[in-house]
Amino acid sequence: MKKNMFKSVSFIVSFSILTTICPIQTFATEQTKEQDTTIQIVHTNDIHGYYTETESGTLGFAMLKSIIDQEGADLVLDMGDTFHGQAFATIDQGNSIAQLMKDVGYDAVTPGNHDWSYGAERLKELEKIGGFQILAANVTTENGTDFFEENYIIKEVTADDGTKLKVGVVGVIDDEFYSSTASDNIKGLKFEEEAQEATKIAAYLSDVEKCDIILAMTHQSDCKEFVANIKGIDAVLAGHEHILLDESYPDSEGKLVPVVEAGYYMNHIGVMELTLDADSKEILSVEERFYAMENTNDIAENEQVKENISQIEKQQQTILSQTIGDTEKAYPYTWEDIRIAQQDIGKLVTESYLNFTGADVAFENAGGIRAGLEAGEITYQDVISISPYGNIVITKKLTGKEIIDTLNQSIAIGKACDDIYTIQKEAIEKGEDPYQYSWPEDSGSYLQFSGIEIQTNENGQIISAKINGTDVNENQVYTVAMNNYLGESDVYTALAEADLEQEFGTCEQALLKYIQSRNDMQIEEGSEATPQQEVLTRGDVVDMLMAAADSYRPNLQKTDIIKGYEDGSLHEDMKATKLESLIMLKRAFGTLPQPARNSTLQPVSIDTFTDIPAWAKPEMTDILQSGIVQETSDGLFYPNETINTEQMEMYINRVLELLETNGVSD
Repeated sequence: MKKNMFKSVSFIVSFSILTTICPIQTFATEQTKEQDTTIQIVHTNDIHGYYTETESGTLGFAMLKSIIDQEGADLVLDMGDTFHGQAFATIDQGNSIAQLMKDVGYDAVTPGNHDWSYGAERLKELEKIGGFQILAANVTTENGTDFFEENYIIKEVTADDGTKLKVGVVGVIDDEFYSSTASDNIKGLKFEEEAQEATKIAAYLSDVEKCDIILAMTHQSDCKEFVANIKGIDAVLAGHEHILLDESYPDSEGKLVPVVEAGYYMNHIGVMELTLDADSKEILSVEERFYAMENTNDIAENEQVKENISQIEKQQQTILSQTIGDTEKAYPYTWEDIRIAQQDIGKLVTESYLNFTGADVAFENAGGIRAGLEAGEITYQDVISISPYGNIVITKKLTGKEIIDTLNQSIAIGKACDDIYTIQKEAIEKGEDPYQYSWPEDSGSYLQFSGIEIQTNENGQIISAKINGTDVNENQVYTVAMNNYLGESDVYTALAEADLEQEFGTCEQALLKYIQSRNDMQIEEGSEATPQQEVLTRGDVVDMLMAAADSYRPNLQKTDIIKGYEDGSLHEDMKATKLESLIMLKRAFGTLPQPARNSTLQPVSIDTFTDIPAWAKPEMTDILQSGIVQETSDGLFYPNETINTEQMEMYINRVLELLETNGVSD
């Protein structure tokens, strides 16, 4: 099947003109033009939980549905980073987005690196909710079986002139994302090399299924390299880079393959139009158009989808108004103060990042904090107000010197901001206009931080610093947590240039869990929460359990509690997660009884939590039935959260109480 002539045309919406990009000659005659047939593929990527029209340019699902209908789309595809980001998505672990994707009629999705943030099993659940197929052919289990049910879809479509066409679509994810995604979210999975897998399936779709058109979907960091290693694919639809892309790259056999990407946050919606010879099914051209706010003024949003969005928002309002904790002290916020000095609200936010990731140091830029907390009850909405952007908590490795240099740079920004603020206040006292004096453009880059204690001289330069109570070693490498926006900073080059280590959940998730854990410790243990408990390693947890269970199981061995990885090592120095710590606890004490009638503990159903991975459910069912874990207001367990000494002691004490009330002697 020859497919060797492509024309790529891009509609540049900011100027509302049609521009031909990288044209490749076509030899269509008047006769062949009469035989031409076209299909349209509507595509999105990197939605990140944006769902409705915004002033910043998001078109939203109601507009997407209207565009799909107007185009008479033959396929609707999404290239990942879809279910995670804005609170609308994270509140219900992507359920709201999956519902809307079902409403507009997506055929297939390939997952992005952020889509694994709720755990791999949750992706399969979202697939069922959304009624689409998740395609990631290069994701396998450790024994080599495919993780997702299907690696490709085949859809028979009717082109504009009535011609029947068979379209095959394969989906893959960049294998480099395996190391940047939180390890527990993809536990038991492998990401194989994606180009090889895409090529293998493309050959099957062509030779066995006799597809007329073969498309590849990919969440990809380097589309040019990806195309250079594939063959047998007619066009590639991509995500991840957050760009408008309409280019053609040579594949491994030298054939030019069109590659498209539709920006991010649904600020653009792409339409790929393929024109074929109706008789030979040879592709004559591939054209790309982008819809944006500027060229959709005459298109009405779909009313049914708008109504569905409204209903979901009403349902979520119940969650947003729920009390998730309380605080005796206030955490005040002002736009100015957060930019000139360390604030309690900045400390709270960055401490939550340490708790979430187990990092040594945490940074948050002042512009990323948008509100404070009043004394009293704390609602989910309060947390969203503090961290409204849907940014992701990430970790990077920095040397002690890079950390000190970054903080010195931040202190200089804060000093410049304070100078302007002082002038503005003096202007007000004089009755002058304070806004004639402008704040520095980088004022929002001033850093709030935790995990490091510093002392400065009269010039504001750092003269001493300690991490975990020890003097900072300039040559030592430390783990630093921050939001992903800060990790791409054009102000702090050390942060931008450092390699990404891991991605976690959103900033508001980190803060939510930290507030809940502090309240849990205060209420359940009757003591004040220690803001910064040391995060335990796997080895630390084993040591605590060996000591606690010794009198109940005198022959207990370390290897009864902790299991090794594929390489045979126990990785005792790795930070322990909440999930694996509880499973190790069960292994240490054996099968746990259900609470006795006089116990303060209450059994919890495994169905109470929506984010416990399938592989852990058998052991977690017993743990939850014992009552040592309590329900949460949001129905989430947060299995990948790190655990500290006080939290682990709390669970051990509950087990000891459980055994005592059930008459189990030591």
